[in-house]
Amino acid sequence: MPGLRRNIPARLGAAADACHPGAEGDAPQSAGTGSEIERLRGMIAQLMRTAAHDPLTGLPTRSLLLERLEHELARDATDGARIAVLFVDLDNFKLVNDSLGHGSGDEVLAEMARRIVGCIGAEETASRFGGDEVVILHPRATDDSGVALGKRILAAMAEPILIAGKEVVVSASVGVALCTPGMKSAEQLLREADTALYAAKDRGRARLAQFNDELHARAEKRVQIESDLRAALRESQLFVEYQPQVRLKDGSVVGVEALVRWRHPVHGIIPPGDFIPVAEDCGLIVKIGQQVLQESCRKLAEWTKLMPGRPLAMTVNVSPRQIAEPAFIPELRQVLAATGIDPAALCLEITESVMMGATEEVVRLLDQIKQLGIFIAIDDFGTEHSSLSRLRDMPAEVLKIDRSFIDGLSSEPGDTAIVSSILSLAYAMGKHTIAEGVEKREQAAMLLRMGCEVAQGYFFSRPVAAEQIVPMLTRALWQPRSERALHTAHSTEGPIRRGHHYFIDEFLDHIGAPMGIKTATSP
Repeated sequence: MPGLRRNIPARLGAAADACHPGAEGDAPQSAGTGSEIERLRGMIAQLMRTAAHDPLTGLPTRSLLLERLEHELARDATDGARIAVLFVDLDNFKLVNDSLGHGSGDEVLAEMARRIVGCIGAEETASRFGGDEVVILHPRATDDSGVALGKRILAAMAEPILIAGKEVVVSASVGVALCTPGMKSAEQLLREADTALYAAKDRGRARLAQFNDELHARAEKRVQIESDLRAALRESQLFVEYQPQVRLKDGSVVGVEALVRWRHPVHGIIPPGDFIPVAEDCGLIVKIGQQVLQESCRKLAEWTKLMPGRPLAMTVNVSPRQIAEPAFIPELRQVLAATGIDPAALCLEITESVMMGATEEVVRLLDQIKQLGIFIAIDDFGTEHSSLSRLRDMPAEVLKIDRSFIDGLSSEPGDTAIVSSILSLAYAMGKHTIAEGVEKREQAAMLLRMGCEVAQGYFFSRPVAAEQIVPMLTRALWQPRSERALHTAHSTEGPIRRGHHYFIDEFLDHIGAPMGIKTATSP
């Protein structure tokens, strides 16, 4: 049967030849030939199925879904049905692998696939695109059906999964994109669903977002920012400004924070909030971080030579991607050696959300940084749900109180209580504190009375160019007015900070239960 022979792959040709001795078509068919051909057909079908399905989850592969999506996009659009694509991605799946092991991670992925298949109908296709990402083709969609399907998937994924005898909840985020057949390419529709997925994650995870004109404009802006940012690195459009950090008891500058800025040739100064997240996503943050660290350490070395014996600290923000680079620790050592600065004069800042979600590898790297003599600070402290045991185990010596709590110090009792609690926590754990976003004298005075040591904000100075820092090192940027405030300030002297004791004294005095007169040397 020559027609069948041409459809058999070459690697199976030998097996087929064994069934067809002699010239092709010359020998009569034996009784076993038909069953052998059927066996070969079954083998081929099984090979094709294996090639088209993910071995872990059993879901169709990317290539099979793309083939079906292309077919649906090419169909007649006269029936009014639209096409929806849903991107589903597990939230913080890396933590599952890091904490429970990759075997448990595979169990989670298999269960994720099972639950998603239970949510879709016969017409839908769910495909594993890689890692913990599943894409669903919903070929007969209405305006609301894609979102409804996404909500069913979110509800299914919210149920606990039993892994190694433990209940684990791994939430998911979903992005949805729709189009009419023939109006968009498969690549464009998938890209829009992916954009919606990350919009959902930005809103707090375990969320669903549908692609719309706003997300389209945001995506276009992001692409433009990334392109312009690459040019900015080539053309040295990025520069560093420095915001003074003031010792509250006497107003002297004891440190500065290095803050990267971007002077765009067309749009002027672009806020960091507009380009730092883009740099994080595309990986440019590593190069930016290197430049800021090198430049700020050079400036610190210059200021130290200008004013020998005048202690000054430099705080630099670092990204988790930057820290995770294999070359980061060697580059850090090189910067310290090249500039000759005291490692104890350098403080690296990491946001609270990153610190609390840090993997064992990141914690190990932070320990290495600490062993170099460099300080580590937790930025935006108080804005996340920090675990006290986690905080205790983190190699961080400085807590930076988030500006959102400082804003309400003079008007919101709740903010005052939160700041007081953070200062109490820092005191009990032997950590330093820096208050961010101080804009009023009343805020600075209240922080001083509470026992906060250092603060920064527009009340003292906006971020300024490097040449404006040196004059600030020779004068006080503020003077506490009241004797009571000055008395409280003395309590922060010495190796143990005692300011919080005075805040407690004032509080108890206010409610009629004084603890007695304290001196600067009192316990």
